[in-house]
Amino acid sequence: MTQIGPYSVFARTFSLTSYLAISTMLVTVKKTIAEHDLLDKGDSVLVGLSGGPDSVALLNVLCKLRRSMKLQLHAVYINHRLRPKAATKEEAFCRRLCKKLKVELTIKRADIPSVARRTKRGVEETARDLRYCIYEELADSMNCTKIALGHHADDNAETILFRILRGTGRAGLLGIPIRRGRIIRPLLHSTKKEILDYLKNEKLRFCTDESNASDEYSRNYLRNRLLPDIRQRLNPAVDSALLNLADTVAAEESFLAEYASVKIKKVLNRTVGGKNELDLTVFRTYDVWLRRRVLRHCIADCLRLGAMPGKQVIDRLDRLAIDGGGAISLPGHMQAELVDDKLVVYRKVKVSYCERLAPGQPCRLERPRLTLRCRQRPMKEVKVTRERRARTVLMDLASLSPPLVVRNICPGDRFRPLGMSGSRKVADYLIDRKVRRVYRDEIPLVCDRKGIVWLVGFEIADRVKIDRSTKEVLKVEVVRRRGKAVAAF
Repeated sequence: MTQIGPYSVFARTFSLTSYLAISTMLVTVKKTIAEHDLLDKGDSVLVGLSGGPDSVALLNVLCKLRRSMKLQLHAVYINHRLRPKAATKEEAFCRRLCKKLKVELTIKRADIPSVARRTKRGVEETARDLRYCIYEELADSMNCTKIALGHHADDNAETILFRILRGTGRAGLLGIPIRRGRIIRPLLHSTKKEILDYLKNEKLRFCTDESNASDEYSRNYLRNRLLPDIRQRLNPAVDSALLNLADTVAAEESFLAEYASVKIKKVLNRTVGGKNELDLTVFRTYDVWLRRRVLRHCIADCLRLGAMPGKQVIDRLDRLAIDGGGAISLPGHMQAELVDDKLVVYRKVKVSYCERLAPGQPCRLERPRLTLRCRQRPMKEVKVTRERRARTVLMDLASLSPPLVVRNICPGDRFRPLGMSGSRKVADYLIDRKVRRVYRDEIPLVCDRKGIVWLVGFEIADRVKIDRSTKEVLKVEVVRRRGKAVAAF
């Protein structure tokens, strides 16, 4: 047995060329992981496995690093139901591969054609977004710290050219991020040729997606026809040129992004309901390039994994902020409207919840991001104060009809505010308090069996007020959860 560097090979079995192909690939990936801090010892990694050459190579390389880095590996195959016969074979192949490599495999199925028709989006876009949703959900359920995907250098060059042809800003020239959150791409500095050489010399089989040969999809046309034509007629090193462009832009973009983040903090507020508010008195003093970045940040924050709108949409939103107007609809079920001296950008989401509120059991709402708590106290131990729009209220325990629940405002809701002689619609009450419609879905109600007892952040019902006969009180408080949200009331 001959020792070469850190790797051992049997001279009789492997040629020097084979060894170098395997060694080069491993060295490149290990260097990529180290330089970009992609993996830590003890990481639990979910690997996206399609059965194709890239994902098979990725899983195999991570298996080679498993012992030294103490990695826990899991794989997921997603059946998009676009190629039923091929998908059945791919599933079987992935099962055999994972059994051989002793990696746990999860099979997920998603009806992409149906989802695309229902949402009126393209098949490619729908499949991509759904894949990422599945990765994130599965990683959460399996407590995975990283999600590893098999994108490589050729994919990155294609992505950059694709964005240039469709129209992109500076951020689009950065290509595929090597790391975003817990998503990592260890093969991003490896070429397709290096991957195929590695598979050949490791004697690893893989599945071939026949749809990749069809030019029906735009990415396939770019990969199969446009890029080869550019290499032949214009620049044989077009891939390197595109990747060098990304590297050049990355350094400049890093500076601009840091500068913009400081400016964003000065102008942006996020409400408990996930809406982004821009202070227009400050925003209007920014240069147009900076305003566009702020607006893209707002939309990306709301869309999460959704596709970002193009420059025309951003410019339309900028005109609304600068010139004024009413409200406009944006792609991705988003809305933007002017509210006094603010521009509010948000995704239209139907809010519906009903959660139990009991002493000693915090009631955590996700949208709005609030936590409500309550506890019983003897009347003699509490100090009664009268203040409007309070975050803490006291109610006569004997006047309540448990159980208490926290729910969203519904059409037609009525209550009798403290000190008033008759009942009022909640909507009318909020209009009188000058609460704009855009914020009303961020206001919860605390209710008992008889109806509303507290319009949270505003007023309790008159029937649960404290008086001289009160012996026990229920103290209810609401707090906003720190980090992403800032209360709107």
